[in-house]
Amino acid sequence: MGASVLSTIARAQGSALAAAAIDPALATALALGGLVVAGLAWIVLHREALRRVLLAAVDPRPLALFRIAFGVCLLIGVLEAWPLAGYLYSDEGLLTSAAAIELYGREALAGYGAGEGGGFADLGAVLRYLAGGRWSIHFFFDDPWTVAAAQWALVAACVGLVLGVRTRTCAVIAWLLLAGMLRRGDAHWGGEQVYVSFLFLLMLGRAGEAFSVDNLRRCRALRGRGLLSEPGGPGEGAGAPPSSEHPQGLAAIYRRIPAWPQALIAVQLAICYAANGWAKSGALWESGDALYYALHLETYARVDGSTIALSLGTWPLRLATWTVVLWERLFPLVLVGLWIDARARVAAAPRLGRARALARIAALLAALAVGALAVLGESALGGLLAAALASVALLGGRGLLVDRARLARTILAPRLWLGIGVAFHLVNLLLFNVGMFALATMSAYLVVGAGPWAIGIVQRIGRRLSALGAPVAPHLSRERAIDAEDPALPHLHRDDAALPAWAIAAAGVLLIVGLVAAMSVDPAPSYRMRWIWHGATLLAAILVMGVGRRAARRARGVAPGLTRPWAYGPAGRTAAAGVVAYHLIALTIWQLPAGPRWPFRKVARGLVDPWLELTFTRQRWQMFAPDPPRFNRSVRTTVIDGAGVRHDLRTELALPDNRPRPYLWPDRRRKVDEAIAGQRPDLAAWHARALCRRWALDHRGDPARTVLLERVVAPMPAPGEARAGDPWANANVEPILAIGCASEPFAQLDPELRRRHDLPPAPPGTILTTWPEGQDKTWAARVARIDHLTPLWTTLALGLVLGFARWSREDRRRHVEQVRAQRGSGDTKGAVRDT
Repeated sequence: MGASVLSTIARAQGSALAAAAIDPALATALALGGLVVAGLAWIVLHREALRRVLLAAVDPRPLALFRIAFGVCLLIGVLEAWPLAGYLYSDEGLLTSAAAIELYGREALAGYGAGEGGGFADLGAVLRYLAGGRWSIHFFFDDPWTVAAAQWALVAACVGLVLGVRTRTCAVIAWLLLAGMLRRGDAHWGGEQVYVSFLFLLMLGRAGEAFSVDNLRRCRALRGRGLLSEPGGPGEGAGAPPSSEHPQGLAAIYRRIPAWPQALIAVQLAICYAANGWAKSGALWESGDALYYALHLETYARVDGSTIALSLGTWPLRLATWTVVLWERLFPLVLVGLWIDARARVAAAPRLGRARALARIAALLAALAVGALAVLGESALGGLLAAALASVALLGGRGLLVDRARLARTILAPRLWLGIGVAFHLVNLLLFNVGMFALATMSAYLVVGAGPWAIGIVQRIGRRLSALGAPVAPHLSRERAIDAEDPALPHLHRDDAALPAWAIAAAGVLLIVGLVAAMSVDPAPSYRMRWIWHGATLLAAILVMGVGRRAARRARGVAPGLTRPWAYGPAGRTAAAGVVAYHLIALTIWQLPAGPRWPFRKVARGLVDPWLELTFTRQRWQMFAPDPPRFNRSVRTTVIDGAGVRHDLRTELALPDNRPRPYLWPDRRRKVDEAIAGQRPDLAAWHARALCRRWALDHRGDPARTVLLERVVAPMPAPGEARAGDPWANANVEPILAIGCASEPFAQLDPELRRRHDLPPAPPGTILTTWPEGQDKTWAARVARIDHLTPLWTTLALGLVLGFARWSREDRRRHVEQVRAQRGSGDTKGAVRDT
């Protein structure tokens, strides 16, 4: 009811806009431009607090606990897809080698393969592939044995990630292997974006500094040399400065790590939930009946959902539906609460007078722009959210109408939003079998406010295990968890180097001008727009690096009021801030909504697509969106052999054997069937061709005559109706396609597969590999449509990285000299040497 009223208000607002003869697309662009400008002003005015929050060195234990929980979920997720590995990634599965390159790697591998006799055409083709970022070993080696070896390597990397053995190496290997597999085949796609996105961010952080074999070995080595701070001794495990007894100082058990990867994980989680919630815009979510229909969805139902729906009744399910969608849509509010809390703890210099007024005006304008975009997008609820954020930004403050600190402890507190999330995910786990990606999402709670609570749980577990006689580290058997590395230790970074406000503003203006200019040129060919955008980005980065390096050389003291040390020196801080800014820009642009009011969405996405391709962090959040289906559907598969005998492969869910109760272990074949039956109909023909080839392999080269795919559709009972018997009893059968295995391209065994399985050569002219009309067949034809400057941009980016590396070495030398000077002057707070 409430959602319907809000929707009615939004439609009325949209009608008023039309009556005023305002172009909705222009109004949207102006509102978005206002949001960008106001946001840039807010960043400039809050620059000191932002860098103290994002670039500080923090306790490593929350990220380590996330690493363990996420690694377990990732491992189980890999095992879920294990039975389909050959089908998904090998040349004996869904796609042949040539088809995989053409469908999934056509741009990156424009100079490889089809039409050229195999291999890369020249060095330029190799460079374009490397610069394109679409890396996958399975484009070149995709036989079943290589795929199996990669699967085993991925499992080993996941185990190493959980245990913390060569943690970052395992994270990089896991990301490369998993992303490479998904770039070769994603017919089973169902939450894999959670794994690859969080893996990318995890490998950027130092996740092995706690609860890991890496840290255990480090502490053991330091203990053997008498250089480790222990509970009950100097520093109580948090490290100690040099003294007469310990001239080199004592190292902490838990070294501090950068905060910004955890901040990106928190933002990624907020995007995950919010995008998923706003995509749920259909009539069933408005009426509150979405959960009812989801319970009847046989693809995911762990138990008989109809019994639960009948026992609960209509209104409890509707209230649960509205609660879930509102919680997902409003989840970004937890970031506001985290920011208010973090801003109060970093002890940044307070803004006074004009600066404070400008900061509040910028925040208000940004919130009003969000509200305008929400109204333009026919979302009154978004307008209410913007009004709430505006109230917090404008009226918040001690002694004013709204106390921001109180808001951060109440309606914006992480415990509220995470508590609802835990309840949601636990109910979801009990009722639906959607795979481990949902729990992998929930594992991010450990870096979104639940970390201190989880550390206390670990400490209690360690204490109880120690009481039972289990071998537990002494610091884990104490009543209270030890502190992380003492922030006062002098070897940590506390310099006062900072980018001036004008440099940040100038870099932001360069990016805005580059974005507008890129979207204003002729979009054909599309890479011309990328030239402008890449050029603006590189100019902004060079400006920031040059000004930052000059500011670092001029810095002489310690940042006043710095309660937590920096994670890096000036070079590392500048580079990390750049990565954070660009990644957030790319994710924000990618999540722009679709529709006629956003005609520039596709163009804007194309600008940031190279970065999202390189990091493999594209977002596609549409679970049960815009509405869950009102019917069950499955795929019936029939093969007619050469003798004309029909063989039912018994793949449909209508068969009781295919619907175990309870449904404990997820069968990813259901995701493939779901894609074929409706979500991705383009896969149906490739699936049928794969069945032709598989039949021939299983029958010593004897081909099948026909493969027939049919869609079995069973309607669900309406809310309040009792289910009458088996829901599949009155199912309708609809044809999807039928192919002849002898006449369909790519439906025959190629010579390589025949040699591999010791089959006789195929008769001449029987292997068909016809590509669509207009397909480029030669390297010369492909050269005309590729971006020749792609390697140039990559080379310039590498040059920028080398520039930051040189600056970083300079920072390290200066820092070492300062530490040595402290020691030489007899300063009792000299450096701690941690090896």
